[in-house]
Amino acid sequence: EAVVSTQSTGVAQKISELKLEESEHKLVIDALKDVNDPTRKCYQLVGGVLMERTVGQVQPNLENNSSKIKSLINTMDKTLETKAKELADFKDKHGIKVRGEDTMEDKSKSDSAPASTGVLVN
Repeated sequence: EAVVSTQSTGVAQKISELKLEESEHKLVIDALKDVNDPTRKCYQLVGGVLMERTVGQVQPNLENNSSKIKSLINTMDKTLETKAKELADFKDKHGIKVRGEDTMEDKSKSDSAPASTGVLVN
């Protein structure tokens, strides 16, 4: 269980990072769409090194990278769903209940029942 849970967490973190990177690519692509001169200088950070390029060189690379990132996010989303199903199946099989993970049924039952007013005497 711990391995699958750790793997799920890792995949979810990577998806989050990739979504951030995708949004950054989208911002730059949108900014470059307004540039009508494909020979205009621009700078691209490649492996920690700032490279001087032209808009015509950078724009296709960004669009290609963005589509690859989207594809990778979709693949990782499917992987995350699979891991979540594995974890749920494992918990069901072994009768594991995690404190704080109430099901929707448990919450609806507790919402409909009147709250008890207990008194603690010391």
